[in-house]
Amino acid sequence: MRKQSNLYIFGFAIAVCLFASILLAVASTALKPAQTEQVRLDIIHNILSVAGIPEEQIKGKKPAEIIDLYEKNFEVLLIDKNNEKVHREEMEKELETIGYKEADLEKMMTFELIEVYNSKLKLLAKRAGKPLEQYDRQIKVVYLYKPGGELKYYIIPISGNGLWGMMYGYFALKTDLNTVAGIRFYKHQETPGLGGEAEKPWFTSNFEGKKILDEAGKLVSVAVAKGSAEVTHPQEIEHFVDGISGATLTGKGITHFLKSDLERYEPYFKTQRNPEPAQEQTPQAGEQQ
Repeated sequence: MRKQSNLYIFGFAIAVCLFASILLAVASTALKPAQTEQVRLDIIHNILSVAGIPEEQIKGKKPAEIIDLYEKNFEVLLIDKNNEKVHREEMEKELETIGYKEADLEKMMTFELIEVYNSKLKLLAKRAGKPLEQYDRQIKVVYLYKPGGELKYYIIPISGNGLWGMMYGYFALKTDLNTVAGIRFYKHQETPGLGGEAEKPWFTSNFEGKKILDEAGKLVSVAVAKGSAEVTHPQEIEHFVDGISGATLTGKGITHFLKSDLERYEPYFKTQRNPEPAQEQTPQAGEQQ
């Protein structure tokens, strides 16, 4: 048998690699819309869950039914650093000025639009002829759970570093904006059986009924104790939950970023606890989610 030359072997290997790369690229492109849609559905699922909607009302439903359930029960409020309402259409028009297509922007969920908007602040400020520090509006999103049209919960996104990476979730407060209604984590890199327990009901249910304000009305948030909260913080039990065994650093991370995110929203929450008729923010019905 004639021995193949090294050039032939290398050429064959390169051809196989190129074919595999093209195949993977095509597959990735073809699957991206489905993957994006799955991520959106997972996030909507978690927003529904943190609002206390029973799993049996979500499980087994078609994607269109899950989205419909979400749109019928929630309104989305966008606010800036001055607690003034921001219209989604404003953000879309500004992003169009730097090359984004209207059709692509309309497909984005609110959290996606905010991420894109904030990541392009320098370009937007330059296009508007404004200094970046003046243009940074620090836009935040609040999901209002309004079953039957009556406001029941305020829900905000939360995120921050755990032990191994970023953790993402949602935090719900009752209308007094003090009592915790729920917390959910939908994405993290924590160790299964240790920090990964943060997503389990036994841990998240401990937050329900806790308070984020002290007796003087100051924001103190809810912290994760090292061990049993009743043992380590008996006098502050309203503001602590039991820790996760073997995951002290994950608990510290949750404690830190939860308070940090609540501090960002506290100026707005204050206006809602003691609203002034002329300043109270009320989202318009039918605003795009």
